[in-house]
Amino acid sequence: MAKYKIFFGTYSMGPGNGVFSGEFDSATGEISLGETVNIENPSYLQLNNNILYGVSEITDGMLFAIDTVEMKGLRISETHGKHPCHLWFKDDFIFVSNYSEGSLSIFKTDDSGNIQECYQSIYHFGCSVNQGRQKQSHIHFAAMTPDNKYLAVCDLGTDKVYLYPYCAKTGLSTEATIINCPPGAGPRHLTFSKCGEYLYILTELTSTVLVYKYKNLEFSQEISTLPTDFTGKTTCAAIHISPDGKLLGASNRGHDSLAVFKIKENGKLDFLTHVMNVKEPRDFRFSPDGKWLLIGQQNGDCVTVYKIEDFSQTSSISLPKPVCILFGGEI
Repeated sequence: MAKYKIFFGTYSMGPGNGVFSGEFDSATGEISLGETVNIENPSYLQLNNNILYGVSEITDGMLFAIDTVEMKGLRISETHGKHPCHLWFKDDFIFVSNYSEGSLSIFKTDDSGNIQECYQSIYHFGCSVNQGRQKQSHIHFAAMTPDNKYLAVCDLGTDKVYLYPYCAKTGLSTEATIINCPPGAGPRHLTFSKCGEYLYILTELTSTVLVYKYKNLEFSQEISTLPTDFTGKTTCAAIHISPDGKLLGASNRGHDSLAVFKIKENGKLDFLTHVMNVKEPRDFRFSPDGKWLLIGQQNGDCVTVYKIEDFSQTSSISLPKPVCILFGGEI
């Protein structure tokens, strides 16, 4: 059985806090923590070769790079946006989602992976029907489509997903194709099926997964992440698909669960189970070999590990407010 590098973003700061590194043993499902890098509120991480990129989710947002061989910071740059909550790395571009002002900051990296000055900024304007959460644009997520033709951007504040045409030489065109989500839904994150034919949008405010055919953006399903009898306050956080492409997970904060669905051949979802008793699950990940499920409990100050075969918990580690889990390469 393999061992993998693993990294955690947390809402923490100070000596011994910030970004955590470690190892995951796929034979036992155990996590061993290693060194840390003291960065305030590193809420999302991406890995490219041996460089770990991340965002510091603070008012005057920061983008950082860490050498994972020595776990030392390389550079910190302003994102020119407030409360960055997500980033995506593609070619030599870094796309940063700034939540509080609805902007996308685009950076380039040099041949050594060092962050250069901000290359481009895109701003969204608008609002939607939820006056408590959608008075303005809130960009929450950006990721490349499977065919590398578009950057898909979730705007929670305007109930839209933007598909910006992408070119490796010039970056983004601002002539976006727009997916209009149901009013008040609040699209937060998205993912694609392993075959690349289906798009799954997770709505934070209405706790659903919206299913589309990617080729023509035809809507095919809306399915709740909650039990039919649940009436409490809850929001969704993360969505991921298992390595074999058969399972989709979505985390519920409030209901405090991970909803797990089976992906059918036509891309639609069938509810499978809820993994319960997790305190505000922010992020989760399937292990690269598909045998384990790791859930970061933001209000439980821990990361718990489950067997995929029956979703039974096998281990847990203490970690301050974990909000991002990222697997690295095999050790």
